[in-house]
Amino acid sequence: MSIELTLTSLMKRLEQENRLTVQLENGEILNNVTFDWNSPISNQELQEFSLKNPHHILPEALCSFLQHSNGAKLFNNEGLGMDYFEIYTIHEMQNYIDEYKTNIYYQGAYDKSWVMIGAYRGYGDYMFIDSQKVVNGEEDYLIYVQVGDIQRLPMNFETWLDRFIVAQGARYWLW
Repeated sequence: MSIELTLTSLMKRLEQENRLTVQLENGEILNNVTFDWNSPISNQELQEFSLKNPHHILPEALCSFLQHSNGAKLFNNEGLGMDYFEIYTIHEMQNYIDEYKTNIYYQGAYDKSWVMIGAYRGYGDYMFIDSQKVVNGEEDYLIYVQVGDIQRLPMNFETWLDRFIVAQGARYWLW
């Protein structure tokens, strides 16, 4: 499994204008779910991020995703009541790291080695990577935060993304 293979397969399924019909839980069908892609990040931008943040290491799979699209909205159906998952741009990840240094709420709620990489819009849920686990070569570095609940996911970004696409945008890790 690889990020490139997962994204290539998804692109083959997308209709015109990056749209897809999906079936949700309880048999609900949604037409025209979109995928909003950004321009890829350059190797230089990734290197600059790494140099600026030596204690916040991004996993290789996330870097590969950012080289495909510097952030994205996945399974977006805003106008019809479905929420979407947003993978942040490298700039938004940097903003979180910078804000953590002065935000007492963040410092009290999250470990300093965590990097916020995305959010499930509409639910107020956030996805983090534990960069210390990445440095240690551990594959279970994803953390999902809901109001009042921190859940360490037993997977890496590559596995999460693949399953998220197969589950058609559902929060499968909560099933």
